[in-house]
Amino acid sequence: MEQKCAVCHGLEVVINQRLNANDWDFIVGQMIGFGAQVNSEERKTIVAYLAENFGPQSSAPATPKTTSSAANPSQAYAVCQGCHQPNGAGVAGAFPPLAGHVADILNAKGGRAYLPLVVVNGLQGSIRVGATNYNTPMPGFPSLSDAQLADLLNYIATAWGNDRLLKDFKPYTADEVKGLRKQMTPAQVYAERAKLELK
Repeated sequence: MEQKCAVCHGLEVVINQRLNANDWDFIVGQMIGFGAQVNSEERKTIVAYLAENFGPQSSAPATPKTTSSAANPSQAYAVCQGCHQPNGAGVAGAFPPLAGHVADILNAKGGRAYLPLVVVNGLQGSIRVGATNYNTPMPGFPSLSDAQLADLLNYIATAWGNDRLLKDFKPYTADEVKGLRKQMTPAQVYAERAKLELK
């Protein structure tokens, strides 16, 4: 399950649910529809695991284990690449590109404080990147440690040529992102995006 599911979202998306096998199968089916690379046998295995460990009667642990990605910052991007793709290009009409767009966010007034809010809390609402509209909800990843969050932000800020588009970028630190964290709904994060006056 970690191998197939955690490439798109953190395990906190799973551990807070208590669903029966039919409901889990429906959700896994939706993820396959969004592009999750899961065959029919893997789907059965994942659904059985979820139903047993995260069903109505289960008592799964409250928080998933996380590891530091400081040795290889690109490892932090593993939670994003299932949707935004390894090359940061996204999927047209479904998941927006990070290549080019992260620089737009960081160059906008207030963008530096906004970007961690998106990663931690998710985003829900229609956005436009380039000539394409996107309206697929993004889950948040609150289980990322401050160090992991800083690694991830620094990676997406400087990968895929974003570094050449940035104005006076200074790498995020764990202490900085700790101070920027706020618990918000994805809709509230969307409202914050409007303040950036992005196209």
